[in-house]
Amino acid sequence: MQNKMQRYIYVMIFLLLFSFLPVSSVKAGPIQHEQNIFVQEGEETKESVPQMLSEPEVLQIAQKHIQGYMANDIQTKDRIIEASTNMIPLYNLNNQTIAYAVPLVEGEREIGYISVGALKDGYDAYDIFIDDSVVQRLHQSLSSPSIMEKSEERKIVFVPPMNYMVQVTDKGHQQYFGMENNFQSLRDITEAVEVNMDELHQKYETIRSEENREYMDQILQNDISARATAAVAKEEVSLTVEANQSMFVPVQDGSGYSYGGNQNWYSQNTHKERGCGPVAAANITNYLAKITNPSVYSTLYSGNTTSKQDFLAHMDKMYDYVSPGILGKISVGGFASAVESYAKDKKVNLSRVTDNSAFTLDNTAAYIKAGLSLNSPVATLNLSKFDDYEYEWHWMTITKYYRDTTDSRWIAVSTWGQRRSINYRTHFDAIAGNRTLGGGFMYFK
Repeated sequence: MQNKMQRYIYVMIFLLLFSFLPVSSVKAGPIQHEQNIFVQEGEETKESVPQMLSEPEVLQIAQKHIQGYMANDIQTKDRIIEASTNMIPLYNLNNQTIAYAVPLVEGEREIGYISVGALKDGYDAYDIFIDDSVVQRLHQSLSSPSIMEKSEERKIVFVPPMNYMVQVTDKGHQQYFGMENNFQSLRDITEAVEVNMDELHQKYETIRSEENREYMDQILQNDISARATAAVAKEEVSLTVEANQSMFVPVQDGSGYSYGGNQNWYSQNTHKERGCGPVAAANITNYLAKITNPSVYSTLYSGNTTSKQDFLAHMDKMYDYVSPGILGKISVGGFASAVESYAKDKKVNLSRVTDNSAFTLDNTAAYIKAGLSLNSPVATLNLSKFDDYEYEWHWMTITKYYRDTTDSRWIAVSTWGQRRSINYRTHFDAIAGNRTLGGGFMYFK
């Protein structure tokens, strides 16, 4: 992965080879899901012009999640939060609004945003990011002097479930800039977007379904469906430190603390590009050693968690064991073997937990809850990939699972040293969809 074009070539070769695998090689289960990337023949076509939600309806959906997930989440619990009407439109590549970044306001202060879908047959929400300056950074991205100075139009393009980029248009010519480091920097990705334009257009269709339309109707009508009623009570399962302190592997980074490791801390560019798997392994082994059961797992991490120097040394060690290739670490089983090998060398008896159940929303959720109930962080891999976006083709560490009585589901994750909340249905569908190589979940005990 020395540059964007070379990476694209490697990925395309891999996808081509994968497409010739026999059906019997496709695996299922909460551990790993592999999926053919091509659309099934006879797939039902959707209406070409989607129906849009009104802005009051978007605010209604945002308020539902404020009163639901955010009312219980440790970052926002007991805070009086409102959805701002100063919504930031998020577009697709056809200049259509598909979502809004809705600022979350506490008093007169913006404390973050929730991204809410704008399509009646799309997802109701995508992600929540609580950070006092993140909305300001979104606005600043549109006026950044680092991109084309003279332009007719600038807008934020959104690629679900969590990918944002700035589109700049001048005299009919368009450039694209990836929004990186939690919207603190921009990088020109025009070449990669142009190469993958057809796939990106097709990806927007994957977020639309009749099931999503029905669920959206239930939210807007404040109706609890039979499926939601069957969900019984609210579910909330978290790692102990996450639940009590909203912390996870708190490494001192500048004046504050990270929420888990950050692959940008690696000194080598190749490590930064491929290092998400090793970071997830470093997070898990640190947490098991320091929090879950120090008497059993202490030798998995002997340094000081808050010391960036100590934790980076641990990340380097885990990089050697995980050993990401040119495409990164794209095997859940290979990831598990690397962690087990490291534990064995540390004289620790640590094994992956497997489950051969069908790869469904409920089964994978049960697997995540089982890991968190043991106070064991759950690694997750998403192998949807069309460009060098921040949260695709990526490992993250799950620290919390939440489901309310209307069947809204969220997970909290550690990614790039930050805590992010993701609509679990969007994350699951990104793994299990037709245009992905899959991914999966893994925890240890």
